[in-house]
Amino acid sequence: MKIALIMGGLLLATVAGSAFWVNSLQSQIGTLKGNQMILEAKIQEQNEAIETALNNQKKAQTLMASLEKDKQEAMRNVNKLRKTFARHDLDELTLAKPELMQSKINKASKRVLENLEKLTDPNQFDEEVSDNT
Repeated sequence: MKIALIMGGLLLATVAGSAFWVNSLQSQIGTLKGNQMILEAKIQEQNEAIETALNNQKKAQTLMASLEKDKQEAMRNVNKLRKTFARHDLDELTLAKPELMQSKINKASKRVLENLEKLTDPNQFDEEVSDNT
């Protein structure tokens, strides 16, 4: 009889312990599911941020390619002008025809200033294109 009581007590303790353990596991499962949802939302945010960064990188590469093309064109023009100036003796021409050279220099200076203003315009990289240009 004592063994039956001891076995019954042990059985009751085991059942109570198991019930407590199951409740503890269910609580952990609820916490883990909540954490999983939060992590999935954060992963989605990070994926969107990565996608945005990649799109911005593509835009930057496109702009850099365009700037490189413009730079190469400018270098071709510089080389062309160097060859032109190398062929002509400007000192002799200036002494012979000062009025002609003055008007040419003034026109060229004006054109260079306009190009410089266009190149240094802080709004040139804005995404919206204005119709006033």
